[in-house]
Parts: sequence; C-alpha cells; structure tokens
Amino acid sequence: MPSLRLGIMTAVVYTAIIAVGTAYVFILRPAPITLEIALLSLLPVQLCAVFTCGAVVVRFAGWRAVGFGRLQWSGLLWFLPSWVVLGVMGAGIAQALTVQTMAGWGAFGIMLLTIMTFLIAFGEEIVFRGILLRGAMTRLAVPVAMFLSALSFGLFHWVNRIAGQGASETSLQVLFAFLVGFFLAPIAIRVGNLWPLVIWHWFWNIAVILGQIAVVLHPYALTGMAIQAVISIWLWTGMIRKGRAD
Repeated sequence: MPSLRLGIMTAVVYTAIIAVGTAYVFILRPAPITLEIALLSLLPVQLCAVFTCGAVVVRFAGWRAVGFGRLQWSGLLWFLPSWVVLGVMGAGIAQALTVQTMAGWGAFGIMLLTIMTFLIAFGEEIVFRGILLRGAMTRLAVPVAMFLSALSFGLFHWVNRIAGQGASETSLQVLFAFLVGFFLAPIAIRVGNLWPLVIWHWFWNIAVILGQIAVVLHPYALTGMAIQAVISIWLWTGMIRKGRAD
C-alpha cells in the first residue's frame, strides 16, 4: 500500500517533470506554432512522466494497491451521468467539426492526439486518484484524503500557465479541474479500479481539445459541472456518514 509521503512525493515529481518539460518546449525553445507541433514536442515529456510514475508503482506499491483492484460494477452507476454528458458533448463537437478541419490534421496528427490524451489521462489518474489518494487514505480520514486528491489535481493544472495560457483562463481551468477531481475521487473508491476513470478522462481530454477547435465546448462543460456537483455532494455525504459510523 502506498504511503502518504510516497503519494505527495510522486505528485511533486510528476508535476516537476511536466512543468520543466513545458518550460523547455514553450520558453527555452521557440514556441510551437501549431497544436500538432506542440503535442509532438510534449510527447517525450509526457512519456517520461508516465514511465516515472509507473516505476514508482512497481517499485514501492504495486498496481492493485494504487487502485487497479477488483472492479465494482455497481459503482459505475455513479459514473453514468458523466458519460451521458460526454456523449452530448461529443455529438455537438462532431456536428461542428468540418471535414476540412480534421483533414488538416492528417492520420499522424489524429494518432498523436489520441496517444497524448491517453498518456495524460493515464498519468494523472495514477498520480492523483491512485498513489496520492490511496496513500492519503492510510493516514487521513477518507473525506480529507479525497479533498487532498481533488485540490492537488486542480493546482497541478497551473502548469498550463507556463505554456503561455492566460491567467484568467488558467484560473478557470484550475477551478474546473478541482471540481472534476472532487467528483472523481469518490468514484475511484466506489469503482475500485482506475481503468473506467482513465478511459473517461481520456475521452474527456479529446473532447476538450476538439471542442476548442470547434468552439462548442463551454455550454456542455458547464452542464456537466452542474450534474457532477450534485452527484459529488451525494457521494461525499454518504462517505462522511459512513466514516462517522465506523
């Protein structure tokens, strides 16, 4: 089982790798002029971060201990509304995207988008809903551990400021990431396996990027936040009551 110290150290190292790599790509070198070039430039950075976290899991904890345990199918019911929201988002984005837009990416660009979004989702779930959350649960009450996981996940997204993103836009992204982390932390515990979260996070990343291209993301994202907030409060209340009963 990972420890709280291991969880914090892993989150710090993961953040440092992404931050340093982002600074190198966007500050120390000429900034990428297209999204495709940016993704290609950041691919080695993301691979390094994911492999580092994987090595930590193998060396100090084990995959089952960090959240890849037996899948609790009943827990997936709490995840259903988020998939519905994502489906609605995907439908709106698909209608807005033009053939010319996607043709401009080419097969390599689409493959790069698919790989990068998966690596981001996999790495972030291992760190924030895996090692950090499970490690925090060994020392802290479950609600406190979930809050730490959500807060760390939100603050992590400040690294996007290094890429030249505006302060207000980054602040909104940090807040949104915190709300997503607030929702995903109890889901990770209820489901018992991080793969459903990784897959949802992966598709969500794709939707975010394609939504920015098609300029249709924000109304659906706000709707998703509202639905997730209601479910999150319900889940958190149940876990707090359970903790008191124990």
